[in-house]
Amino acid sequence: MKKIQEALEKQFGYVYMVTAANLEGLTHEQSLAQPSPGGNCANWILGHLTDVQNGTMRLLGEKPVWESDQLKRAGYDPISGAAGAIEWNTLRDRFLGSRERCLAAIAKLSDEALAESVPHPFGGATTRAELLGTLAFHQAYHAGQLALSRRIAGLEGAVKAPGQAKAQPQKV
Repeated sequence: MKKIQEALEKQFGYVYMVTAANLEGLTHEQSLAQPSPGGNCANWILGHLTDVQNGTMRLLGEKPVWESDQLKRAGYDPISGAAGAIEWNTLRDRFLGSRERCLAAIAKLSDEALAESVPHPFGGATTRAELLGTLAFHQAYHAGQLALSRRIAGLEGAVKAPGQAKAQPQKV
């Protein structure tokens, strides 16, 4: 299971790296830019990432990223304006600030903990390793959506191909 643990640590490391790159320079006002028709703004996406990361941290035996009633706004209904928005700087800082705790908790997982049966959010049971893999995929999906939010807000893409001029995000 050591290979699974290492893969999970890399996957979550990439989620944080891509999220950090896509959030760089994005203001609160820009986080509210609404894709059309009916897409979610960066404020909702990061709120949703944070809410799901709270569950991930609990699954790892860690304190949540940020427990706030504001995260309820990132449920299933879109945030469509300033009145329903989540406080951007705190949201960004709390999510990104959980990186080291998350990766350290994954690194400490024993084979027994990874194989342990846990409730699956959609019913039934699964292993902790499988659920963490599913959560890593979920988080990566939404981290990628933040790239589109950057472009909608008028910012340049943040994740560059190898050899392009802009510095690469921090190493995982």
